[in-house]
Amino acid sequence: MSERTNPLGAIEAMEAAAFRTGQAARQMLAEHPDLPVQEIRPGYSTGGRAELAIHAGDCDSVRAWAERLGLEAEAHFGSYTYPTNGYEMVYEACHAKGTVLGAQVDISGTRSVEGAERESWIAAGDEGSGGDA
Repeated sequence: MSERTNPLGAIEAMEAAAFRTGQAARQMLAEHPDLPVQEIRPGYSTGGRAELAIHAGDCDSVRAWAERLGLEAEAHFGSYTYPTNGYEMVYEACHAKGTVLGAQVDISGTRSVEGAERESWIAAGDEGSGGDA
């Protein structure tokens, strides 16, 4: 006779991951109250992996979190052209990813690129070297 599997196994794994996710978020906020956070969203992957998506606001905040948590911050540049007026918005998107307190953490933030830096990025893009930098 075959062994019966637990029909609630997936639910129990999700519940355990939710608990670990909450604990990790609370501990990170308690240990680093000076670091900016706009929002924290929990996540869950099949198999019970705890996940946290932390929106820190801007790229400087992502870099501060990354340094504090021993993660590497990465940045890329991109642009979006508004169809109504043709204005090309240039932005820097930053992320730091890794495992912290048993949870897979993704810290994100963005900044608008303005002035001479924006114009330089657009000019480089027109020469074929724009896009993600």
